[in-house]
Amino acid sequence: MVSAKREKIVILTGPTAAGKTAVAFALAKLPGCKPIEIINADSLLVYREMNIGTAKPTDAELQKVPHHLINIFNPDQTFTAGDFVQLTNQAIQAVEARGNRPLIVGGTGFYLKALLFGLWDSPKSDPALRTRLEEKSNEELYKILFQADEEAALQIGGNDRYRLVRSVEVLELSGMSPTQLQKEKTGLPADPRFDLWIVDRETKELHQRIALRTQEMLKEGLVAEVEALHRKYPESRALSAVGYIQVLRYLEGVEPEGRKLKSGIEGLTEEIELATRQLVKKQRTWFKGMLKKSEARTFLLDSDLPEINNLFQEFYKK
Repeated sequence: MVSAKREKIVILTGPTAAGKTAVAFALAKLPGCKPIEIINADSLLVYREMNIGTAKPTDAELQKVPHHLINIFNPDQTFTAGDFVQLTNQAIQAVEARGNRPLIVGGTGFYLKALLFGLWDSPKSDPALRTRLEEKSNEELYKILFQADEEAALQIGGNDRYRLVRSVEVLELSGMSPTQLQKEKTGLPADPRFDLWIVDRETKELHQRIALRTQEMLKEGLVAEVEALHRKYPESRALSAVGYIQVLRYLEGVEPEGRKLKSGIEGLTEEIELATRQLVKKQRTWFKGMLKKSEARTFLLDSDLPEINNLFQEFYKK
């Protein structure tokens, strides 16, 4: 286990709906710590106008603690792991130059992996191959990738078409899986600047929180948010994310293969809850991989909050 050091930068991660944001705000206000600035590591919070479906902190909350990498891109723009690493490193430098301390918060494993272990060089796109792959469905692409690189497939999921196409393209051009390529280029150990903290909850409790959050999002106007975003950014990749893609299918009257939905909002609610639970399963698989590759720390909420607070005060003390 890595001993607590003042210079360490904590990465606070965990599955969706576990409560990372609330924990981060509480940590930022602990007594005896240097001023904290939060750097976002959630792939959707970077996008403007995507508020309800991302459970984005409110403007009032964002004013309480300085934040970075939130609301910096439009939903039709591409934000890559390379962008994340570059902007995160810039933010770290700026925060530390002010005499403050950065805290990285978010659950997008693909971004965190790039930050912890480095970026890898992938082969240039091949137009003819790309055209052929674009003719395949998401399900076909996911199956190809899963058979060759289960880790990458679980991280990407079945709805992110751009990354599915690109990953299969890399696989066919290089003869190696994206995970193999990354291991060849970066390897271990993890970047010593960071200490990875994984927070989670008991599965039953987490599923209850997912159900409650889904209901709250729909009451707050998630359907209207998706309608407006789709009109303004019809080609947005970000709208393939969990929550957004289910609302789009609901609006278009598209039912999932192999099962019958309940009518109206009740059916939509169940679809979002199911997709979110599936996302949690994928995230937990990634976290297990990180425990094997790094000296990550794990905590169970809310029982481990005192331990989290004490350790954070050691890391971030004045």
